[in-house]
Amino acid sequence: MKFKGKLVQWDDVKGFGFIQPLGQQTQVFVHIKSFKHQPRRPQLQDIITFTLTKDNQGRETAHQAKIINAKAKTHLSKKTPSQGKFSFLLILCLIASLAMALYHDLLPSYFPLIYLLMSTITFIAYGLDKSAARKGRWRTKESTLQLMALLGGWPGALLAQQYLRHKSQKLSFRMILICMIIINICVFVWLISPYGQALFPFEKGAFAPFITNIY
Repeated sequence: MKFKGKLVQWDDVKGFGFIQPLGQQTQVFVHIKSFKHQPRRPQLQDIITFTLTKDNQGRETAHQAKIINAKAKTHLSKKTPSQGKFSFLLILCLIASLAMALYHDLLPSYFPLIYLLMSTITFIAYGLDKSAARKGRWRTKESTLQLMALLGGWPGALLAQQYLRHKSQKLSFRMILICMIIINICVFVWLISPYGQALFPFEKGAFAPFITNIY
């Protein structure tokens, strides 16, 4: 027998919550594994259809859960083209800034590799976390993802949000990510400034061997 209810509690990190059947005061436990082939993860106030089953301890839990308004909310929550363009523009600005800094010998030649490596690791981490979320497995901490972005992986984070559609709807996460990007950019600007150059000097002419090795 199928029931219909509203998702009144949901912990997206742990992947479980409670459904309140319509017209009732009781609540039914639901796990992310109960949602099969859904276009997005559950959100508070979602209307859900489900059947009842019992867990190993004999407690009633939701089974075969389906978000009946998922398509409508997915359409409303999609990223606008301007948001995607802004992310690409920001990454292009970083690439151009790195190229100019290398050309003027303001940074070591290996410095762009840090961004490339951290962005790759961050993108993979987002992908693994999304896979874990779908399968109800252990998730990567949000603080870990934010730390990766702070250490230079924010281009990978932006690309993951754009292409993997992961961590792109939670406003608090996005705001913290913006702060991580701003801090990283500020540190980058400081490093290529006279103050940063004076405090962290490196061997000048490092760019020339880098070009030689490429060609």
